Amino acid sequence: MSVELIPVREHNSKTAVSLRDLHGFLEVKKDFTDWAKQMFDYGFIEGQDYVELFPKKGANPVGGRPARNWAISLDMAKELSMIQRTDRGKQARQYFIDVEKRAQVAKPKSIEEMTLEVIGALQSAVEAAKEQVAVLAPKADAFDALLSTAGDYSVNEAAKVLTRDHSIQMGEGRLRKKLEEWGWIYRSSGKPRAKQYQVDLGRMAEKAQWHYHPVTAEKVLDTPQVRITAKGIDAIRQRILAPMEVAA
Repeated sequence: MSVELIPVREHNSKTAVSLRDLHGFLEVKKDFTDWAKQMFDYGFIEGQDYVELFPKKGANPVGGRPARNWAISLDMAKELSMIQRTDRGKQARQYFIDVEKRAQVAKPKSIEEMTLEVIGALQSAVEAAKEQVAVLAPKADAFDALLSTAGDYSVNEAAKVLTRDHSIQMGEGRLRKKLEEWGWIYRSSGKPRAKQYQVDLGRMAEKAQWHYHPVTAEKVLDTPQVRITAKGIDAIRQRILAPMEVAA
């Protein structure tokens, strides 16, 4: 705990210092009342920076009229200390600065201050959410727009469509493995084929493909290419996002 060089008290619910106590600490040689009036001429405002104290009758221990005194603000006390241009003045000014710092640390936050902090935090959260929505909305719109179109897609194309959803990272190899695990596709002679019940559900399709025989030049039918419909892509997306809730 730091030493109290000059008493700092509450006056009219404000932190104040006795001008007479400050005069004594600064070891000013000039008469107190004359010095006080000279200090007031530096532009301080009565009622704001200082207020005269009126001690009760008999407060002067040596008798006679009670000694005059003023309560001054900490800011005024710091300025008066600096005006003296003495070592005592520097010491007093630093003391008042330390008193202010300790008061700020010890002072509990008011309900108004805490409310403003909460409101500020909520506003920051709302702004962050708006920014996130602004980033994700175009991706969601693009995903929905693509699924609203007719047609079907290769496994590679379907994987690219799925990655338009920011929460899904899906490459062709991973998607093909998922489809096999779920029983949407199977292998026949090493070639992938769509399960018929998925075709019936409108999720999968098969596209005929062929090639020309290099010798006879005849058209030869190949294993159909597995395709995924827009409905199938949406079902895959839902199952990836909520695997325990979406049926195979």
